[in-house]
Amino acid sequence: MKNKVIATFLLVLILAETSCKKWLDETPINTVTEEQAWKNGADAEGAVAAAFAIFRRALSGLTKEDTPSTTRNGSWGDYYFWGDSRSGDWITPNNDGDWNAGFQNHLIQRTELEPMTNWRLFYRAIEQCNLVLEKIPEITDGLTDERKAQLLAEARFMRALSHFYAARVWGDIPINLKARNVDALGREPLNTVMRMVVNEVDMALPNLLWENKGTIKESRSRGTRGAALALKAHALMWLKDYQGASDAIKQIMDSNNYRLATIDGLRTMFDTGESAEVIFEMYYDKSKGEYSDYYGHIMTYYLTNPYTSRGELSLAVPKSKILEIYPDYARDKSDKRVNEFFQSIDFSVSSSELRPIFADPLQNGERAIMFAKFRKVKDRTYNLMDAPVPIFRYADVLLLKAEADARLGRVSEALENLNKVRTRAGIPTFTRDDAPVVIEEVLAERRRELIGEFHRVYDLVRLGRLHEFNSYITEQGEKDGAGFFPVSDEAFANNPNMEQTYYWQFNQ
Repeated sequence: MKNKVIATFLLVLILAETSCKKWLDETPINTVTEEQAWKNGADAEGAVAAAFAIFRRALSGLTKEDTPSTTRNGSWGDYYFWGDSRSGDWITPNNDGDWNAGFQNHLIQRTELEPMTNWRLFYRAIEQCNLVLEKIPEITDGLTDERKAQLLAEARFMRALSHFYAARVWGDIPINLKARNVDALGREPLNTVMRMVVNEVDMALPNLLWENKGTIKESRSRGTRGAALALKAHALMWLKDYQGASDAIKQIMDSNNYRLATIDGLRTMFDTGESAEVIFEMYYDKSKGEYSDYYGHIMTYYLTNPYTSRGELSLAVPKSKILEIYPDYARDKSDKRVNEFFQSIDFSVSSSELRPIFADPLQNGERAIMFAKFRKVKDRTYNLMDAPVPIFRYADVLLLKAEADARLGRVSEALENLNKVRTRAGIPTFTRDDAPVVIEEVLAERRRELIGEFHRVYDLVRLGRLHEFNSYITEQGEKDGAGFFPVSDEAFANNPNMEQTYYWQFNQ
């Protein structure tokens, strides 16, 4: 009976936790799994669900409950700070010192940024997957061979995704493929990690389903064949295997399981995650009692009254940058995404009342335009922040394929997928047919389409171009590793094989 209770509890972590704070307070996962008997199908289901729950927790970031050295009480939505903040597109309207330090790549000087240097939770997710891969093959009670193969494939997918995500943040990272690793693991080259990711996906793919049980967002917050192919394509882009990336995405397209939402359908996708455009996401679902209570969701810092009780913005994109990123809107207001992604609020209204939203999304001037791609009900509370955290969606992979095809000289194919996204946005099709120009336009379109979705910094670091957009990073600094986060001091404890990124050895 105890085993069934534990397994059910683990499943609840991802499907029905009552709040983000409670979720973050759970006992470290290796304590739970050591007590598990791993005897039946319920144990197996719960253990795999737990791996996905830990990964979502890793995206939000460390808290004091995870490690005593962490100074902050709640997680901040670290996925934004890793994937967006240093792109050169963002400001902090209330002049927050921590955010300014992040924008300027001063990632060691501020103690509140230190948790972002710690990969502990990613390796907890990896450890959980390793335990699943070791223990589930032994289970015969209440678990068919077909379902066992699916769960093992999901664990491989999540193990690959956790390594991939960590590698984009820190560059060279340890590869851990053992359930109980007592070795002092050193960092492996990023390309070695990406090749491991591709190999893991290839092993998982035959047993992954295109759709899992449940609603779209329930299905697509777990391992699916589409999510694995998107992961493979992204990893292959880091390896400069453009043919492989293009082929993987073609499988996604040929499946007919995904499609671009209409411009009016963006709200459903970003607000609830219930969209055929979603390939893989993490989500909060208030209908199941889940919520991110102030901490853990980046909306805390994007939104103000009338969405939250905040009176001022912590993070925003300035008006001049919006007009630079969206030139068609600057010219004739044709890019419909600006109205979907940004809002201006009437700050003259008392903070005790619900503030009106202006029809002109850029009315508030340079520093007070709200990034509203992810919204919530207009009730000024923090406790129903249930918007999804996107990882991969169809527009992302279409543009990734466009880049890969253009680099392969297949410009007409690149233009076809680039223009699918542009047409949805209401802007003219792109007609230039010289590959270098098309590649630049694809990258500009990824910037426009995926702004605030934690892709921009990774795109720039992958191409060695972060220094072109962030004036605080030099070309030589980027070559030395400035685009990656420094490794936390915790990783060096009793590990003589650990080494700090070269850039961060000299830039404190």
